Amino acid sequence: MIQPLESKHNINLHQQETLIERVGEAIALFNCAHRLVVFNQQFCRNWGLHSDWLKQKPYDKEVFVEIVKQGYWSQAKSEQLLLLLNGNTTFPVYIEQTDGKSLEVYSSETSDAGRMITFLDITEHRRSQAYLNAELKRQAFLLGLMERIQPASELREIGQFALSYLVQTMGAAFGDVKVISGKNQEAWAYVLTSEISAQFVATYGDTVTAEMAKFLERGIPYGQGLLWQVVDTAKPLFIEDYYKHPQAVSAFRHPGIGQLGIFPIPAADGTIIGVLTLESRSLRKLQDAPQQDMLLAACRMLGVAIERAQAQERLRQINEDLEQASQLKSEFLASMSHELRTPLNSILGFSDLLLRQFDSLTPRQTKYLRVIEESGQHLLQLINDILDLSKIESGKVELELEPVSIPDLCLQCQEMIQPRINKKRLMLSLDLDNRLTQANLDERRVRQILINLLSNAVKFTPEGGHIKLSCRIAYGNQLQSEMYRPDCSPINLSTPYVCIAVEDTGIGIPAEKWHLLFRPFQQIDASLTRQHEGTGLGLALTKRLAELHGGTVSLESVADQGSTFRVWLPLTEMRQQLVSSKGDATEEQIVSVGKSKWVWVVEDQPYNQALITEMLELQGYKVELIADGQMMMKAIDSYVISAKALPDLVLMDIQLPKVDGFKLIRQLKNSPYWQSVPVIALTAMAMTGDRDRCLASGADAYLSKPLNFITLQHTLQTFIKA
Repeated sequence: MIQPLESKHNINLHQQETLIERVGEAIALFNCAHRLVVFNQQFCRNWGLHSDWLKQKPYDKEVFVEIVKQGYWSQAKSEQLLLLLNGNTTFPVYIEQTDGKSLEVYSSETSDAGRMITFLDITEHRRSQAYLNAELKRQAFLLGLMERIQPASELREIGQFALSYLVQTMGAAFGDVKVISGKNQEAWAYVLTSEISAQFVATYGDTVTAEMAKFLERGIPYGQGLLWQVVDTAKPLFIEDYYKHPQAVSAFRHPGIGQLGIFPIPAADGTIIGVLTLESRSLRKLQDAPQQDMLLAACRMLGVAIERAQAQERLRQINEDLEQASQLKSEFLASMSHELRTPLNSILGFSDLLLRQFDSLTPRQTKYLRVIEESGQHLLQLINDILDLSKIESGKVELELEPVSIPDLCLQCQEMIQPRINKKRLMLSLDLDNRLTQANLDERRVRQILINLLSNAVKFTPEGGHIKLSCRIAYGNQLQSEMYRPDCSPINLSTPYVCIAVEDTGIGIPAEKWHLLFRPFQQIDASLTRQHEGTGLGLALTKRLAELHGGTVSLESVADQGSTFRVWLPLTEMRQQLVSSKGDATEEQIVSVGKSKWVWVVEDQPYNQALITEMLELQGYKVELIADGQMMMKAIDSYVISAKALPDLVLMDIQLPKVDGFKLIRQLKNSPYWQSVPVIALTAMAMTGDRDRCLASGADAYLSKPLNFITLQHTLQTFIKA
């Protein structure tokens, strides 16, 4: 009969056996002589050990040898564990069994110098942890791949990133991404990027690697190799012994190449635009790999990247072709201009000479000469319009801005068009805003706009009709309410404009044809029986010239009643006149709040910088522009001399590069020098809670974009006293 072990608490053997049997883990108690004295049934079940044999008190070494015989442990693992148990090792230690189980081993010494060993089964925990680690790694990979795809990165970099991860994760010796170029029988597969592990190079040498790389550099024609089967079927292909396969590419045949997997890379419409190839050396087959879904997801994302890169390349090529075509067009027009102007010079010169010097001409001859001269002048005008439009579209026209008297310019244009007005017995009236004296414009181009609009009005207004030319100061809110604008560009409601309008009582234009008016060479009535001559360039040229000034055009028209064409040219050099002038209630708000008041504008967008500067200077403020957050941070640190060196107010954009507006506001409010300077948060963030976030950061007020001129003015007046 087994005698109970002596213990500190005098627990007898039966009590010990009963106690450890209740425990779910395998437990064994060895005495000081290393013989097994107590064990539970879980200890037997773990390794298929017979309890009768264990009751014979085998030595710990004998027990471990039996476990090795059962095939659970290796001999080396058994000897290692014995050494650990008999040494001063810190527990727990871990054992990975051949059956896939993971054990966590704990050992504690008993009072009689024996040892109690507990074998905790942590297989599920380790599997869960391994799965979690693999999933985290997978998600990090897909996120990294997505981040590289989003900003239109270099395609080769994206492919290399994907390959590096896939080769490592799948245990591959090499891999590559090939892009398909061409269609059907004319298709070729060109390698985008490849990844060859050191193991592959070391095992098979540089010769094989170099031969493969050289072949891939040339490309693989359609039908050669197994990849085209994947392209045609859009399904992955797995090959066990590639070098034995009859369709294998000869340059890739090598007995060292293991199993090969070729995976399709699809475009958005399902067309296969590339293939991913992996060569694996692991015992597990590629088609059984748990990362299969991740691999296919990577292929889909690579497809997005390849498709985007190809689209960008096509766009670049199109732009190059367009640029070349534009250059050829310019050269052609310059040549044709010279060729056409030379005979026109003779036609116009001699017809004028005949009219001036020969009094003996009959009335019929004089009439014919005038027809020749008018036709020549008309042809010359068409040539000039074509050349002007071509120059504008190619970006070769630069405005010559200078102060222009608007009333004088309108009167000059009226005089120029008056003979044609008289000929058709029309009435022309002029309506000028008395506040509108000078504007900074290109006089020649604005004259061209006026003559184009007036000529069209004369052409399409029946005899006895009325034409009205008006020029006035108007604002963005009035432009926004216009019936039709061809460009639909964004409008700032408080921007002042010179609005030039030509109104007629002519034939009018149906609404469904408005969109055709401002296109080059486009006419409403383009049939062979049309009643009105012209090439359709006048309005297209007018629109382009207005846009060169930073303006736009608009239209109102009713069929059979008449049309009103308006040109809107933004005012840039008329602030003083506007400040001192008196207008309606809205315009009277544009007054100087206090000369010498200094406002800093922290804004990174050039268009917004120009807009806010216009709005502030129009009210009489001095403006200092700060282009990004880092520059403002430096300014905060340097402007600590005295309150006199500080601005009266800071307009702070929140979404800034390098340092955001929230951090800058907190920095300002924490500075003893700056905390008294009002800060207005100026941002496009207009969602619920954004105002509270801005105020919580220390801002004194919050304004959302797009800015309202009156709201901005009232807010500034609240914090800056005149």
